[in-house]
Amino acid sequence: MRKIEWAPLNVPLRRRLETLSACGWMCLFLFGELWMLLYYFYLLIFGGLYARTFCLIYGIFIYIDRKAGVNGGRGQGLKWFRNLYCWKLLQSYFPAKLHKTVDLPADRNYIFAAFPHGVLSTSTFINYGTDTTGFCRLFPGIRSKPCTLDFHFIIPFFRELPLNWGFASCSSASIKNMMTASNNPNHPANRGGFTSNAAVLVVGGAAESLHCRPNNFKLVLKKRKGFCKIALETGASLVPVLHFGELDLFDQPPNPPGSPLRNFQEWIKNTTGIAPAAFRGVGFLQNTYGIIPRPKPLNAVIGRPIEMGKIEKPTQADVDKLHERFCKELTELFEENKPKFVENYQNVKLVFE
Repeated sequence: MRKIEWAPLNVPLRRRLETLSACGWMCLFLFGELWMLLYYFYLLIFGGLYARTFCLIYGIFIYIDRKAGVNGGRGQGLKWFRNLYCWKLLQSYFPAKLHKTVDLPADRNYIFAAFPHGVLSTSTFINYGTDTTGFCRLFPGIRSKPCTLDFHFIIPFFRELPLNWGFASCSSASIKNMMTASNNPNHPANRGGFTSNAAVLVVGGAAESLHCRPNNFKLVLKKRKGFCKIALETGASLVPVLHFGELDLFDQPPNPPGSPLRNFQEWIKNTTGIAPAAFRGVGFLQNTYGIIPRPKPLNAVIGRPIEMGKIEKPTQADVDKLHERFCKELTELFEENKPKFVENYQNVKLVFE
């Protein structure tokens, strides 16, 4: 049993609002889909005539629009929604920052292969699902398109959130659609000044979240080569991305492979596609237990693009070659930046599994 560390009472109002924003974001992602799904069926079954009619029409619309995520979502999303004050509070809570190493021209499409996943990919949401860290300013003309699981786009009411944040499906069909989209400024899809897509793919996924604990850079990458194949098939540029600080937001109890906790987590992951990480953050009044992420700095570093050209039917050797080069570039990016963003960096290494 850990001794509870109580938070000071004389906290500025701004800091309280930042903590409230972080708590609201966690509740939204942990419980929002279930709440909204239950509310939808409550209205459908027990609501009045107008509520039932609305739910029927909305249900039909969801069915018709069920491929929205696969078709690339709704462009860059709604600008005002991506710039809400609550997201700015969330960004400053940590704080989160975005760092670029080179300019990326907006005349081609990119796959941002990001690591590590963490518990909820907080860096991915803040940097690419909102405009609070200046992605559009650092990379003008490029749409940031965070990718997530398909089922998020069919939950009534909740689906409107990822679509208006600019999210898209992480399926191979969705990635290919975005990577083969036109870069012509005069194309109807490129109105608004965006001529390029950057599909942000957190490659390690749910499996990687089970490794989430401070300074444990154990990445699920060795056998994950699908993103490399898509990059070759479409001619997209492959960009290594590292989210420093993502592992510091939560801790987990020991769950080595073969342990009862790990076996249960693996069973849930294999059944639902969601990994139930047994995470521990902070609370409103104490800093020992809770669901709120720890206020640790988040630093996203976007590396140099890897250009391999287009190969319509790449062989396994082609895919392996690109995968090997990507792993090398990712390791170099980590070694270059870990002295700036990792505590006790001398003892921290990237490990691929």
